[in-house]
Amino acid sequence: MDRIVTAFAHEDARRRIQRLLESGGYPVAGAFASGAEVLRAVRKLGGAAVVCGFRLRDMTAPELAADLGPGTGVLVIASAANLDLCQGENLYRLPVPASRADLYASLDTLLHQRRRRPPPARQEEAQRLIRRAKELLMDVNRMSEAEAHRFLQKRSMDTGLRLEQTARLVIETYTR
Repeated sequence: MDRIVTAFAHEDARRRIQRLLESGGYPVAGAFASGAEVLRAVRKLGGAAVVCGFRLRDMTAPELAADLGPGTGVLVIASAANLDLCQGENLYRLPVPASRADLYASLDTLLHQRRRRPPPARQEEAQRLIRRAKELLMDVNRMSEAEAHRFLQKRSMDTGLRLEQTARLVIETYTR
């Protein structure tokens, strides 16, 4: 299920867009007024599509899209003049006035593009932890790299922890 977050400076616009999306079968995970709130929510959710107006309380849509990075699609609903200021790979534009069908079609395009993108690469620290845990498992237990990786994945699934958390536990266990 794709997560959708909305962001509009005006409360009426937030409520109207949220109702419109939900009536079209697009559940909204959160409705916010500022870019900072959106950034926190998207990071907490592990990614989301963002539907927003051009100007939020603390930043503009292009600034929000830049802060979110290339993995998050942002659908900007604004006047044609403001949309001319919106450029970027992850920015989708919908000029107002727009029909319900236009909104749904634009959102479908954004969600489809998000699904086609590869997942964001693991952070460097997480990669280092996983690599170190595999090295320890290979040295101590005489595993191949593939066996060590499968072990970490299985242990991660069994415990419900993220892979890098499991790697951290393996490192702590073997380096005591």
